[in-house]
Amino acid sequence: MSAEPPENATDDRLLEGIRAIARVGSSVPAPDHSVFWGAWFRRVLAQRPTLSPIPPGEGDPSDDSATHRLTSLGGVRLGVRLVEPPEGVPLRAGLVAVHGASVGKSLGQSALRWRSIAETGVCVLLVRVRGYPGSQLDTGDLASGGTGVGWITRGLDQSARPLEGEMDWVLSGAVADVVNACRAMRNRLAGIDDEQEARPLDDKLPMFLHGESLGGALATIAAAQLSGRLRQERIIERLVLSTPTLGDWHWRLSNPAPGGLGGEILRLLEAKPKLEEPILTRLHLMDTVVHAARVRTPTLCKLAMRDEVVPAPTAGAVFNALATSPGQKWRFVVPVGHAPGDRSAARRASLFVRCSADFLDPQRPVEDSMAPWEPLLLGGDRPPEAGARGAQERLFDTAPGTDESDQLLIRAYTHAGRTLDALPYTQAFESLYAELTQTLGGDAPTRQDAFHRLHNLRKRKALPRLGRAPVSLPKISPEDETLLASLVVGAVGSMGARDRLVYDRAFDALVERFNSEAGHTLRHEDAWRLIARLAK
Repeated sequence: MSAEPPENATDDRLLEGIRAIARVGSSVPAPDHSVFWGAWFRRVLAQRPTLSPIPPGEGDPSDDSATHRLTSLGGVRLGVRLVEPPEGVPLRAGLVAVHGASVGKSLGQSALRWRSIAETGVCVLLVRVRGYPGSQLDTGDLASGGTGVGWITRGLDQSARPLEGEMDWVLSGAVADVVNACRAMRNRLAGIDDEQEARPLDDKLPMFLHGESLGGALATIAAAQLSGRLRQERIIERLVLSTPTLGDWHWRLSNPAPGGLGGEILRLLEAKPKLEEPILTRLHLMDTVVHAARVRTPTLCKLAMRDEVVPAPTAGAVFNALATSPGQKWRFVVPVGHAPGDRSAARRASLFVRCSADFLDPQRPVEDSMAPWEPLLLGGDRPPEAGARGAQERLFDTAPGTDESDQLLIRAYTHAGRTLDALPYTQAFESLYAELTQTLGGDAPTRQDAFHRLHNLRKRKALPRLGRAPVSLPKISPEDETLLASLVVGAVGSMGARDRLVYDRAFDALVERFNSEAGHTLRHEDAWRLIARLAK
């Protein structure tokens, strides 16, 4: 998503960078995409991933700081490390974290970064995909390469049987490693063993996924493949991507750059021109832009305006292809990607780590977590002040503040007989408000405060269920829907913050402008319900 940057963060270079990451790539899949990935997933699902502690002295010499071993596709043993919540902190969620193409720290060293996340009740599983340090027992060292051959090119020029879901390219196995890590964590959260995996899970704890660079590509493909596969609509509940790569190959091959994984693939194409067709076919099957179009998970994504390793337009194309609703995806912009940059760039990178920690807090809805960050998504070098977070909390936790007035509000809501999203600007709301003012007199809240309090009570599950909202809505074109969403984002920064508009003069101006530009005569009630639908 976009937000207005602080005044001191806007300059011509920023605008140029924003244009770069605004690229929209093609999400049209390869002709055999569904056939290949269906067969691939059946192969993955045929083997149950096992997660077991590593006995002393039996670790992988390439990184013996792994705490557990995960058995993945083809029986490949992976080194992983669990970072569990401290004693006394209840388990609230699970997180699978996937590394980038360059691994400079051991699993033990990397675990230090995730301690603060674990303290919120998140069990973190750090994964090393096949061929990287810690996961070389069965594959050998695939990461260091030799004579210009890197991890990403391993098997890319070898035989493949795509219609059977098999591929010699290491990337295919690495995606399976991430999917199996998610399956293993899912079982761990549910407290069931591998033999019970096929059982539908009720009241499951949420699971998150985090990937950096190469890990961002693997996380995107894994999230797409897990969507709806294991008897749930969505396995991954929150997704964090940091400069995701391996996308938009049509653009990337037309704009060759020597750096990163793309540079290694380009050199392979130059060395073996006769294999161009099968290589391009495999690239298309694994294109992260194509897979992103299947991801509907709430997502926070770091994008760099300048990056010689992951070109800015290709990373931007991955984010822009996500099928996640506009109100649930956030674009955090940094000046440079994989290069160190100056002090200001380092501060922005540090801010993203803090922002992602808030995003991954299982005790808060993502919209509430991200609201204080939205003014900082394009620029700024200081985190939100404590007061800003407090103001957001107060927005949904203000007067009437006593238990007695809450009960009065709940009774009035029940009498109104209309679901909360369909309540503003209706006669039902006016009846509710009249009931409040009749009882509380001068102590009655404003209409805006009354709605915000109802919103907070719903989050606490204190409101009764009133059935479905009325189904009839004015029909507007996709172009008008885009206009309406953009007006909301322009007014409050994001679709997730739309509730700030209720009974505010800004909403009056928004409806008037939409009707003028789109040629409609929407009532406030209908405009609000359309916005609520677009945000879901």
